[in-house]
Order: sequence, then C-alpha cells, then structure tokens
Amino acid sequence: MTTDAEHIIAADFDVTDWVPEPYEVEGTNSDLSRVLVTKVFDGLITGTSRAELLMAGNATGAGYVASEVFTGSVDGREGTMVIQHWGLAEGEAAASDGHIIPGSGTGALEGIVGKAIYVQDAAGQHSLELRVFFREDESPVRS
Repeated sequence: MTTDAEHIIAADFDVTDWVPEPYEVEGTNSDLSRVLVTKVFDGLITGTSRAELLMAGNATGAGYVASEVFTGSVDGREGTMVIQHWGLAEGEAAASDGHIIPGSGTGALEGIVGKAIYVQDAAGQHSLELRVFFREDESPVRS
C-alpha cells in the first residue's frame, strides 16, 4: 500500500569527489570509464551519497549509468536508499533520469519509492528532484 500523496522534494548538491578509472574495449570509438563519485546535498534533501558510474563518451555524445547510495534525510526522514539512474547527452541537449530501488530504504526512508531527476543548470549547479511515495508496511498482521 502507498500513501496517497506524491511528495516532490528537491535540493542542490555539490560533487566533492570524482575518481575516474579509464578502461578500454577493443573496437570502440568512445572513451570508457568507471567513476566513483561523492556528493553532498543541502536543502530538503540533506546528506551524502556515494555513486559508481559507468561512462562512455565521444565527440558527438556521452552517457552513463549509475548506482548511488544516499545516506541522510529526505524532507526530515532519516535513513538510506539506493537510486539507480542514467544520463545521455548529445551536443548541448542532455537528459538524466532514475528511480529509487524499491525496498532499498532504511530507517525513516523505509518504503520510499519513486523517481529521481538530476539537473545541472547553465551555471553548473547540480540539483536533485525526487517525486516519491512512501509505502506503508505491507507485511501480514500476526496474532
């Protein structure tokens, strides 16, 4: 069961660590890398995250897929959750989207599900918008 209201929660974040590890696959024309990223969030989403990205890029476009573990508070609810997200860029056009892994929430974030939208504005500021629901305990009642 899910609470009725979708919660839209947003905050800015800074990338505080970016550690790329390039790798090669014979026959490709793109730069490939695995990147470990640390982020610090401030606002209605407060805390830190560690993400592992697989990236590919060339002169025309770039893309990534990521698994990100967030620890902190979302609109006052403390805990952890895992976000799976991806991004794609071609020239100036870019898109990034993702979802919270169902069942990954702990503490007061237990039961969180929904969408994660990552944006970087023209000035370079990163932000995350969560569009989430909180599932209530679905376990059977025992007497």
